[in-house]
Amino acid sequence: MANAELDEQFVAQQKERLLGLREELQRIQRGVRGDEQNMSEEQGDTQLDSGDQSQQMFNREMDATIGEQAGERLKDIERALEKIEEGTYGVSDESGEPIPRGRLEAAPEAIRTVNEQQDYERERRPPV
Repeated sequence: MANAELDEQFVAQQKERLLGLREELQRIQRGVRGDEQNMSEEQGDTQLDSGDQSQQMFNREMDATIGEQAGERLKDIERALEKIEEGTYGVSDESGEPIPRGRLEAAPEAIRTVNEQQDYERERRPPV
């Protein structure tokens, strides 16, 4: 099943965008891993006061969050690239409904409609 709104040229452009995004996110993940390694080495070398320890904890949590977000987005990018190869790019994995071209232009890795994505994120969000 294909999205009739999308022509071959658009899909080819989206594939190039997805490949670029994948490369950028992989670079971010490598940077986060390098930061984690550097922090671990620094921690072993010095005694930190409570302020420095708090800052280091904050930095680790930020790196973990960034790494997690990059990893989630990479999964969607990989799936979108698979969908291009399958000929199903622009079709929701959830419902089989077409994903509007405007959404794909804004988020080329979109594999769900806006409403489905909102539901997905709501389900993943921890209770308050």
